[in-house]
Amino acid sequence: MGKMIDNQYYEASIQDNLAIVSFKSEAFELITNIAESQVMMDFIRDAEHDPSVKGLLLLNRKDSLGEQAYDKFIRSILAEDESLENKDVPTFLQKNKRFRQINILNRFIKFLSGYHKLVIVGIGCTMVTPFMGVAMVADIRLASPFGAFSLAHRKYGLHPSGGIPFFLTHYLGHSKAIELQLSDRINAEEAFRLGLVNQILPSDNFQENCIRYIQPYLNNYRSTLSTTKRLNNFKNRWLQEYQEHEGSIINL
Repeated sequence: MGKMIDNQYYEASIQDNLAIVSFKSEAFELITNIAESQVMMDFIRDAEHDPSVKGLLLLNRKDSLGEQAYDKFIRSILAEDESLENKDVPTFLQKNKRFRQINILNRFIKFLSGYHKLVIVGIGCTMVTPFMGVAMVADIRLASPFGAFSLAHRKYGLHPSGGIPFFLTHYLGHSKAIELQLSDRINAEEAFRLGLVNQILPSDNFQENCIRYIQPYLNNYRSTLSTTKRLNNFKNRWLQEYQEHEGSIINL
């Protein structure tokens, strides 16, 4: 096992030909902390340049990226008892923290959109709206039977951040993308049926199941993986323009 990071936000390590980042508690605080999020980005960037590493696996632990964590974060920055019915944008008591969350996450997603190694996301439990964008930018998405995408932003009058409109429209077309963004959640079976996850794996030893599933793909020559990724990343060339458009709408 190679370099390891273990803090309150995540664990990161190199295991054989795979870099693994497993999100723990306080993940929403991570994406508002410039210094700590940069440490994670540096680890992932170093893995990209490590010739022994062929892929990056991102995992969510129980509740780390789920609805409770999101609710706690949003309520800490949103004005209380506000009527949202006649407002285009909710009022934030900590506007700078909200903007840092959007900007840091967008930067991370943009970085992954051009990553030269295989990016795999393991959805072991519920993954809420902003981090759903991290899953959508991945090359391979794997879920446990308990995995789901929660479109929880709707409860707070927020927009679907994390590039979700960009990715869902590309994968599913405009009408279905709109339908899903205005729905409550997408469970593992529906996500698999729609092609948003590649496979549903047993929840017991989920990380090991993910590694076992992707290993045949990682066994390809490094040159094959690299050129395949660079060619397929071409589809993301308009992501930055989309993120700039998002910023203009919500006054980032």
